[in-house]
Amino acid sequence: MGITIPRRHASALAGTFGPLAIHRHEVIAAGASYPAFTLELADWISVAAITDEGQFVLVRQYRHGVDAVTIETAGGLVDPGEEPAAAAPRELLEETGYAVESLETLGWVHPNPALQANRCFLYLARGARRVGEPEGDEHESTEAVVMSADDVRAAMQDGRISHSIAVITLLRALAVARDSWERPVCPLTR
Repeated sequence: MGITIPRRHASALAGTFGPLAIHRHEVIAAGASYPAFTLELADWISVAAITDEGQFVLVRQYRHGVDAVTIETAGGLVDPGEEPAAAAPRELLEETGYAVESLETLGWVHPNPALQANRCFLYLARGARRVGEPEGDEHESTEAVVMSADDVRAAMQDGRISHSIAVITLLRALAVARDSWERPVCPLTR
C-alpha cells in the first residue's frame, strides 16, 4: 500500500508579512479537492559555537511564539545573495559578540516540511572568542550564555533548551566535537 500524493492545481499568494509569505493551494487527492496553506521563508542557519576550552556559546533571547526567554544556538535568516556559511559567523557575532576561527557543516534540515520548504543549515564553529557585545537589530535583544558540554546535555534533557533546531544542531555538534575537540576543519578568513 502506498501513499496518495496530492497535486496542486491552483496556487495564490494569500499575504505577506515581513519575511513571511503565505500561499493558498487548491489540492486534489483521492478525487477530493481541498485547500492547503504553506509558508514561504528564506533559508535559515543555526550555529553551535565552541570555545578552545570546550565551552558552548549559546544565546538567551525573548521569543514571541512562546512568549518567553529561550536558550538556543545562534541563528537566523540567510540574507538574499548570501551563502549559508557566511550567515553563520555573521549571526553568531551579531547575537553573541563572539567570532570563530573555523566552521564545519553539520548538514541541513527542513524546519517544518508540513508547512515550509526552506532549509536550516547547521554548523559547528570552533575557536569561539568574545570580541565585543551582541549587536542584533532593533527588535532583537540577546545575551551570550556559555555552558559546558555536560550542561548543554542536561539543559536539552530538562527542557531549558527546547528550541528543536537548536537541539538538533547541538546533538550533531556534540557528536562531531567529542571525536575531535582540537581539529580545525575550515579556517575562516576575515
